[in-house]
Amino acid sequence: MKKEYDIIFDYKDNKHFNQDLNGLIRKSNNENFEKWIFKNKNLNNFLPVTIINEKNEIIAALGITKFEIFIGDEKCTAIQLGNLFLKEAHKHENLEVELINAAIDKYSNVVDIIISFSNDIDEHIYEQTKFKKTKEYLYFLNWKHNEDTVRNKIKKLDLDLLQDFEIMTEKIKHSTKQSSHLDSKFDSSIKTFNILKYFSNDTYHIPSLDVVVCYKYNKDVFDLISIFAHDKVDIEYLLKIIVPKHIKRVDFGFIPDLKEGLHIANTDIFVRSSENKIKSTLWTKEITTNISDSKIIFPILSRQK
Repeated sequence: MKKEYDIIFDYKDNKHFNQDLNGLIRKSNNENFEKWIFKNKNLNNFLPVTIINEKNEIIAALGITKFEIFIGDEKCTAIQLGNLFLKEAHKHENLEVELINAAIDKYSNVVDIIISFSNDIDEHIYEQTKFKKTKEYLYFLNWKHNEDTVRNKIKKLDLDLLQDFEIMTEKIKHSTKQSSHLDSKFDSSIKTFNILKYFSNDTYHIPSLDVVVCYKYNKDVFDLISIFAHDKVDIEYLLKIIVPKHIKRVDFGFIPDLKEGLHIANTDIFVRSSENKIKSTLWTKEITTNISDSKIIFPILSRQK
């Protein structure tokens, strides 16, 4: 990195840098998490790292979110590296690697694990920074309709309505762990963004259980993406309420707590919305954890990109 550049962290109270970062993020082409949180002024747990030039202008930035991961009964601190933003004139200076290495240097002594996600285009960046490409697995259940289906009121949420939006966000923010294997907390902004971007038409409220569920189905495959509730939800009972008669298989966007019938398959993990599939490869740098040796799926809605 050029000697006239500096790396800076933690400047939430600096109006100049915040405006500069917001301007850089707004110029990005896609609708990303970082652009959304600035627009909605939802910057809790958001800790970007940036590179500035000799004019105190931000020329490159990396979005970082601090949160918690629960691995079994163990609570772990974590950061997730999000999107990279570069000014056009600096796109060939390898600043992406500088930003990621700076984040590693700052946080590797204070968190248990650092994670990120990639598509095929940016995999080389994580290889250069010595992240481990971590295999994920699909958890699914062969489904056969039976007569003990439970009839219950299911309300589809209209997230353009404030009341429905607040039902969803309240449940996300205050939800208890719904997986005893691998779950996350204090990343409600990421989960909210992903629902709005990918699953805005696939989110439901079941008043009798006081649970918000994100699910969809295509032909005979049902995707149970996530569950949010103040109390632990009985998944078997929930499935009897929400799964249509014609379904033959239930795929999970997390590791469900099911005692029987659960299958695990090799897969390239995709975020499957109603419109498309988006590849999402998990990369990890583990300090005290060991999840890469287990058959995991990182919760679909907890992926910053």
